[in-house]
Amino acid sequence: MEFLWALIIVSLISFIVVLIIATIIRYAIDSSNTSRKLDILIKEVHYLKTEIKKMQHHKQQDGSKHIIDEKV
Repeated sequence: MEFLWALIIVSLISFIVVLIIATIIRYAIDSSNTSRKLDILIKEVHYLKTEIKKMQHHKQQDGSKHIIDEKV
């Protein structure tokens, strides 16, 4: 019976230590502003993708105008 109690206590202590380590790591990530910088980077990539799509769309429209001009 004492072995069972010792096993339970060791398990609880291990669980608490893991929670403390996870909290420390989470605080370190939050304090380094990494997530905020990543959000800004994602928004910038999205903006650039939309700009590229717009440029390609305009090129396609310009190309079709030249074809029409050549036919006329």
